[in-house]
Amino acid sequence: MPDAIDVDEMRQTLARVSVYRKVCENVRASSGHTLFNGFFFLGIAYLSFMFRGNQFHYTLLGPLIIGTCEIILGLWKRINPSPECVLMDALLQAGFVLSIAIREFIMIQQGLIQKPNTFSILIGLWIAYDAYNTFNFYLQLRRVFVERPTSDHIAYVEDLTAEIESSNPMNDRDAIEIPTNPPLKAKLMGDIALFLELGSRELFICSRNEFELKPVDGGTSNMVRLIILREDYPPCPIDPDSWNNYSNWKS
Repeated sequence: MPDAIDVDEMRQTLARVSVYRKVCENVRASSGHTLFNGFFFLGIAYLSFMFRGNQFHYTLLGPLIIGTCEIILGLWKRINPSPECVLMDALLQAGFVLSIAIREFIMIQQGLIQKPNTFSILIGLWIAYDAYNTFNFYLQLRRVFVERPTSDHIAYVEDLTAEIESSNPMNDRDAIEIPTNPPLKAKLMGDIALFLELGSRELFICSRNEFELKPVDGGTSNMVRLIILREDYPPCPIDPDSWNNYSNWKS
């Protein structure tokens, strides 16, 4: 891990990656709805197949293909989420509505029905509304971040997070643990300290003069008060290794 780090540049990188992480988590959370739609579309195709006396008709290809694509997309959202997954979801939903309209038109043209099926119309309106909401969700996600972090920046932040998580003040002179609320771990690098919130796995950075541990009770106990970026935390205990590492770095 390099010592020469531009604090402002690193803060911007961490902020972009943090926002993009939250966007991806929102996309991952929507995967259940996408999977439901996929199985629902396949169920509609199966019902249509049964109502036709177990006779396959080429108009069933639309819901079959779109339903399968929705299931694949739902799984992809969980593995590798991105805002583009939500856009693709909206397009697939719109495609399902279009497949219903085409199917009803063909069946009327072939004289199989006299007018569109009421159930099909209701399903189409429901999925059209769902597609509209999904597309709006995509637009909201796009507005959250102005500049997408590069894959190198994301990988770099992930490596930093893993390195701090696995660090131990006992055998790493640049590591400290502070059991405040939320618990923090940090790596001390030159003139900066890189902090990790263990609960949220959020990273933030501060310079040497923006971070301080002040002994409580005149230094007679292991209690310290943490001050980061002018924010004062309640007193908390600190282990001797963390305190020694901090003292050596601060001095």
